[in-house]
Amino acid sequence: MGCVVSTNPRNIQCISIIVCDDVYRDETTKKMVVVGTFNRISTSSLPCLHPRMTVLFSLTNASGVYDLSLSIEHEKSGQTIAEIRGPLEVHDPLAINDVNVVMSNLQFQEDGKYWAELKADGEIIQQRPFFVSLVQPEQQGESDE
Repeated sequence: MGCVVSTNPRNIQCISIIVCDDVYRDETTKKMVVVGTFNRISTSSLPCLHPRMTVLFSLTNASGVYDLSLSIEHEKSGQTIAEIRGPLEVHDPLAINDVNVVMSNLQFQEDGKYWAELKADGEIIQQRPFFVSLVQPEQQGESDE
């Protein structure tokens, strides 16, 4: 029977995840400005194209190289509508690493609950739900967006 050995000496932790329209960094203070947080996308028809979504997540307790992936998945069908992956190298386990990922032109085929799901080395380390709602055109102004 084989033994699985982790290539990373520490289990990376995600201490926050935010779904929003955009994130800016103030060059003077180096602080991040989060714009337009939301939990719901309202649309009058499906499929719908959402032009831009930013996911901001904060990582800590990391040391080594991690294979990160961020995906958007429909809960009911299990369909992955977008996925971005790449390596993250961290040397200081006490550091807090803020990462923002912009996802453009997301195509939602169905309404319902979706998850922004963050994985490190194939293991889920954080999830954030949001909803896509089909509404009548006069109701569209009543969204969380």
